[in-house]
Amino acid sequence: MKVLKRTLTGIILLAVLLGFIFLTGLWGGKGQPFFDALLIVVLAVAAYEMIVAVKAKGYRVMLAPVCLAVVAAYPTTVFLGYVGFAVLMAVCLALAFCIFIFDKKVMLKDMLMTSFVILYPVAPIILAMQLTAAYGMIPLLIAAASAMLSDAIAYYAGSAIGGPKIFPTISPKKTYAGSIIGLIGGAAGAMIVYAMFEVAPLPVNAPVKFGEIFPDTYILFYCLVGTAIAVIAEVGDLFASRIKRELEIKDFSKLLGSHGGLLDRLDSIIFAVIFMSVVMAFIPV
Repeated sequence: MKVLKRTLTGIILLAVLLGFIFLTGLWGGKGQPFFDALLIVVLAVAAYEMIVAVKAKGYRVMLAPVCLAVVAAYPTTVFLGYVGFAVLMAVCLALAFCIFIFDKKVMLKDMLMTSFVILYPVAPIILAMQLTAAYGMIPLLIAAASAMLSDAIAYYAGSAIGGPKIFPTISPKKTYAGSIIGLIGGAAGAMIVYAMFEVAPLPVNAPVKFGEIFPDTYILFYCLVGTAIAVIAEVGDLFASRIKRELEIKDFSKLLGSHGGLLDRLDSIIFAVIFMSVVMAFIPV
């Protein structure tokens, strides 16, 4: 029953996400602001979940730098690109340092935790916004689909097959069998993006298409990138699990019911977004 409920919730969330993705393809790709608005909401909710989670352990996150990042995320990244992203992160961190210097009520642990929240999860989600502004939806969709499908397949395969645990002290449900089969899910997720948005093609804002950039090796490119994301997504999931163990919580919130909080669903995607941003920096487009 729990698995069925989790699956149904996942399908509903996926349907909502696909709706926003299709909106980006309206009016010749000018529907991108609809998805950007969704990312801003995701950014605000994820930051809030992390702030509440660390507050329960005695940390006080300074709101001014985090709020500045959320409010300024869209204009700085969409209109100024990577430079705007870098400047925004530098200004937010500098503001956190200045508040620590001049406000004696702010402790060192609070300043460090504020910096951590800016770097995770705020920075990667803003980076996702910049990624879509510069290259369209396909790079972000590869990151999300590969991470989500590898995570789902690893979960179901691990539950069905069982076997030795990889890191039982950090994430007791992860098995070697699930993680290995999850690699196939990563490659499959990338190929699904190719099939849906390059071959079909379904409506989406996609000025950059890898089938056009690598006409002879696009299948190899998608499979390699998807497999790499599966590995990186696993690391992202373990990183989030370690944070939750340190905070002594099961989920960051109960916003999505059995799926936990929004940040619980983003943990693997966050690292995948960083990876795709690095990949795109080396691809001539």
